[in-house]
Amino acid sequence: MTITRRTMLATAALTAAQGATAQEAARIVATFPPGAALDGIARLLAEAAQREGLGNVIVDNRPGANGNIAAAMVARAQPDGRTLLFAIDTAFTVNPHLYGNLGYDVASLEPVALAGTYPVVLLVHPSSGITSLAQFLDSARRRPLLYASAGYGSPGHLAMAHLGHALGLPTGALEHVPFRGNAEAITNLLAGNVQAGFIAISGGAAFVTDGRLRALAVSGPAPIPFLPQVQPVAAQGHPGFDVRFAYLLMAPRGIPDATKRAWADLVRKVFADPAAEQRLAGWAVTPETGDARDAAAWLAAASPRWQAVVRAAGMRVE
Repeated sequence: MTITRRTMLATAALTAAQGATAQEAARIVATFPPGAALDGIARLLAEAAQREGLGNVIVDNRPGANGNIAAAMVARAQPDGRTLLFAIDTAFTVNPHLYGNLGYDVASLEPVALAGTYPVVLLVHPSSGITSLAQFLDSARRRPLLYASAGYGSPGHLAMAHLGHALGLPTGALEHVPFRGNAEAITNLLAGNVQAGFIAISGGAAFVTDGRLRALAVSGPAPIPFLPQVQPVAAQGHPGFDVRFAYLLMAPRGIPDATKRAWADLVRKVFADPAAEQRLAGWAVTPETGDARDAAAWLAAASPRWQAVVRAAGMRVE
């Protein structure tokens, strides 16, 4: 890969920000536990930073409260480029409308880079007898359906609430059952304890290919690589429906512009690397990247939309 002058300058800026010794490791604070796609991408970034000679970078997993715990930690850090936050955009587009007290000031953080986007997949248990999105909607209109999510205010909760509102389902047609994380939501869906769920899936989704669960629709604008036969909601008679979530790299406000550019350049390089392509596809992540301005634009567009969904659904955490 050609090393451009901009990359050389960015490398110098990032190296300076991170210090000269391994003892002064920089941190990427991740809002999800190890094993999740968010954690996987954070580790790709940390590994790439070290390969590029940018010093030691560790991933510090601090899950909980839909990202608020990790965000509060980074918000209190020095804006020297040595402590960054890796989070789903909902920490900033949903949580301020959902929580009575975030535990930190959102204005104390600023975007650094956009690092991929992803949809969720509408799944049902075969015992429901539902085989299509149209049948799912008809069934919900006749009797309430229980659906799982990774927690209150999680992407799956938001996507299903938005689906019900956008597609005109009556109040109470979809009853939310929150679980503690994505794995627990999938486990309960596999057990038939709930009938459906808008779930973030990865790793080939063996539970769909072997028939233990049935995939009805993708929330984004295109099928995902390992489920090419599953069509978007928009392609099934509901044009304009597009629900995706973004991974964002954030930093304490006041981080030097050169350091922000360095990290954004590193994100672009990682996502353009063919060696990472298969891993990203396995996580159902679209390699959509951007700098601080692109990340800020994503947040500005998504926040009012989710604010409306949160209000319509009466979501609130005090």
